[in-house]
Amino acid sequence: MRFATRAPLWILTALALLSTAPAGAQLSQYTAPGSLLARNTSKKEQMDNALENARWRVGPLRLAPWFTIRDAAYVSDVFAGALGAGGGAGSEEPDFTVTAGAGLQGYLPLGRKTYFTIDALPQYVYWQKQDERRRLNGYYGAGLLGFFNRLNVQAIARRAEEQGVVTPEFEQRIHTRQDLLEGLIEIRVARSLYVFASASGIKVEALVKDLGDDPRLPPFAELDREERILRTGIEYRFRERLRLAAGVERSETKFPGSVRNRSNSGTSPVLEASYGNERVQLSGRLARRSLEPEKGSEFVPFDETSGQLRATWIPRWRLSYSLYGSRDLSYSLDPGYSHFTADRLGASIGARLGNGSMVDLFFETGVHDYARTAPTVALRQDDFSAYGTALHLQLRDRVRFNVGVQRTELDSAVFGNHGLTTVQSSFELSAFGGAFTVR
Repeated sequence: MRFATRAPLWILTALALLSTAPAGAQLSQYTAPGSLLARNTSKKEQMDNALENARWRVGPLRLAPWFTIRDAAYVSDVFAGALGAGGGAGSEEPDFTVTAGAGLQGYLPLGRKTYFTIDALPQYVYWQKQDERRRLNGYYGAGLLGFFNRLNVQAIARRAEEQGVVTPEFEQRIHTRQDLLEGLIEIRVARSLYVFASASGIKVEALVKDLGDDPRLPPFAELDREERILRTGIEYRFRERLRLAAGVERSETKFPGSVRNRSNSGTSPVLEASYGNERVQLSGRLARRSLEPEKGSEFVPFDETSGQLRATWIPRWRLSYSLYGSRDLSYSLDPGYSHFTADRLGASIGARLGNGSMVDLFFETGVHDYARTAPTVALRQDDFSAYGTALHLQLRDRVRFNVGVQRTELDSAVFGNHGLTTVQSSFELSAFGGAFTVR
């Protein structure tokens, strides 16, 4: 889910050391089918695991070698959704891709409750047929974290170069670069009451120059932007099960150098809540978005409630049933439309196989509702659906293998009906490391 953002640079500097605020992480332009049920682990929990499991020690410095083979995938159509020369229905171009990476994570205690972290995790992306898509990517970052009695602080700088889908409008895998600067602070003012503030800035860039001028390639560079978010609010916690938070978010987005300027800004109230026990887990995050175009921008004003809701029922320890939904805002690559609102409803069934292993199935359906830049542009709504299954195997304490198949279908009012099938697997070895990440 992506909502544009930008706080002035002096605010980012003033809030350079700040904590895991409940208002959460950077919103994303693309939410992968089935991913709304992913659980976010707190930075404190990640750090505890990392320090316990780091294999090597050089004085106070703890090092964790890391290795992964992931996103090994057969993709039925590399140019999914494209209708240029050679693309479109009836001319699918399948290919195989895999990503392999190895690197180091480092953790340096600066005291009993303060830590410096560093990531250097290069990854090579391989395509069987399209050598122009092969590339050395990676995650590189550093963080400063402090977990005190009444105060938690966090500052992160990160560069992520990775391959993935950047917009549900065209489910093509491309390389992107994201440079992030983020700071958070959280203060406990009473036994169960906290105040928080956070500031983040991110620069997003599509790395598509090596792909040339293939007409099947949409103008992904039009999604390049700079975003800033400033948040503040209060949070109530009760016995680790109930969490209620309310706050306000100031967001700004700029499209410097883009042919299509969709710069916008706005201030939004945000509500977040979660509850969980052995049988029931509920969570939700809602924001009343009021985004207005900057001077000279073609962005169409957006004034709607967005967010995510999720409910999970666990009648037995081996089975779980989930319902979830979301409303996201994504920028459109079609020149006639400023952006589109993606409404999604989904259901999932999971079965535990013991010791962290499980199998799950999911189904999602929804609609993309486009905002026209002019009254003469045709009304547009695209229907969306996805379904799939995945097997997650915990082979040993820190060795994990995943394999799954997913089918995505988009019935577009402009581009017709398109389907994409992906068979994907991954292998991750964290037996030498603590699995802490600043990503």
